Amino acid sequence: MLNSNTLATTTGKHRRHSAALAAAIVAALAMVASSTALADPELDALKKQVQELQLKIDALAKQQAQAPAPAAAVAAAPAAKAPTDGAISLYGVTLSGALDVGISYINHGAPISDYFGAGTYSYIQKFNTRSYFGGTENGLSQSNITLSGEKEIMNGWSGVFRLQTAINPLSGNISDALKSLTNNNGKPCGYTGAAVPANWNCTYTTGADSSVDGELFNSAAYVGLSNKQFGTITLGRQNGLLADGVAKYDPMAAAQAFSVIGISGTAGGGGDTENRRLDNSLKYNAQFGTMHVGAQYQFNGSSGSAGTAVQVVVGGVFPSMSFDAFYAKKEQAIAAGSLSAAQVTTLNCPFTVAAGAAAPCTVAGGGGTANDKALSGTITDNTTFAFMTQWNVGKWKLFGSYEHIQFHNPDTTLPAGSATIGGYVLAYVNNASIPAGQSKVFQFTWVGAKYPLTPQLDWTLAWYRQEQTAFAAGANAGCNDNRSAQCSGLLNAYSTDLVYKASKRFDVYGGAMWSGVKGGLSNGFLNTSELNPTVGVRFTF
Repeated sequence: MLNSNTLATTTGKHRRHSAALAAAIVAALAMVASSTALADPELDALKKQVQELQLKIDALAKQQAQAPAPAAAVAAAPAAKAPTDGAISLYGVTLSGALDVGISYINHGAPISDYFGAGTYSYIQKFNTRSYFGGTENGLSQSNITLSGEKEIMNGWSGVFRLQTAINPLSGNISDALKSLTNNNGKPCGYTGAAVPANWNCTYTTGADSSVDGELFNSAAYVGLSNKQFGTITLGRQNGLLADGVAKYDPMAAAQAFSVIGISGTAGGGGDTENRRLDNSLKYNAQFGTMHVGAQYQFNGSSGSAGTAVQVVVGGVFPSMSFDAFYAKKEQAIAAGSLSAAQVTTLNCPFTVAAGAAAPCTVAGGGGTANDKALSGTITDNTTFAFMTQWNVGKWKLFGSYEHIQFHNPDTTLPAGSATIGGYVLAYVNNASIPAGQSKVFQFTWVGAKYPLTPQLDWTLAWYRQEQTAFAAGANAGCNDNRSAQCSGLLNAYSTDLVYKASKRFDVYGGAMWSGVKGGLSNGFLNTSELNPTVGVRFTF
């Protein structure tokens, strides 16, 4: 073993050898420079000697670098850096995710669902009939576990994939919105009398339709190819282009506690939330300088146009602003709902009842479908146009967007007993929800602003507005009150939140949203407004 004295002696010898060799090199170079009379062979010999001396110096320097440092130097050396806080990646595959939980008070709410993605509903619904105080989840973003990957395979082309599962952290369940609807099958929710005032009775827990419905990979499951020059093409279950746009241009970044278009997929789904994500769809995105384009097509698993979807986007990104313009068309869009008590009693009836059949199967019903898999469905063909923008003004980010959705009765009807996503069955369907000669239109407008109060603290304000045209016929034609769900209606919501980025992976947030409805959008409601102050934390990995 070398002690410090031996090490110092050895190091000193190395240094003396280096100095001698360096002096020899200098002398040799001086001879070359001054002795122009040397013959070429002599000059070549000197050059060879210089090269050999340089090789010896390099070897000694390498030997010195490998020698152990003196004890004093080791003591003075800085501590090794801790591993960086990066993503969990191996062989091009990355594991990531988020957990988001909080506490909320809702003045007009409903009991929390173990399955609906947000647990509670952040803007006023028909079933929001009582106050709620307690745990809530996924207020800022949906909790999830994600596997994704990108690996170069040849000449700038990379293979990409994504598998994502949305979860409800308060119950530990995979998010399944349609199960939140079947849990309300047969329960009452409305006025029990023939006229108002009458007794109100609603025993619903929170339940709503969604595109996340209990599938193993309920948020995403796709694979594809990507190239920086030519773009990315993917096939599988994935967000629609409209949903990507809503997430990008929503000032609240689709926060379910503080955004109407975040918790409701109506805007992101082009009229129906089940189309916020599109199964069996082919999607293309590409960036060309400041401009980008995208297109998406959903196959229906058979032939013809029924059940298909098309979405297209054109946009641009500039130093002070960005914009996207969208077109979307969906055939046989489905809006699912819970079954009434009367519908539950006829679930054992066949979908088609023979004339003169004995009671109780006098009305076509569920055809033997189990109660926990049976739903009702309203079927429409939907066409959407949207224009979304974001502006950078100093430290401010300003948002402004508009979306126009037109609903029509389906060109091809969907029969009772048809399947919808998540393995659920539409035991009862309505293919004629819009009276003949009428047109149902939703118009969404949203604006907002985000400002960094400090490098770690962001403040956001937003306003959401949804207008419904009157599409009633007969005596109710042109109505603007709440006598019918087909009357014109209006939803307004105002929200604000503060998000404190305590660390790279830990956020603390608080905020509130007030919402109010009137006209046809408040038909059958006991309460027409809601306030939901919420605080929470989110951990990402």
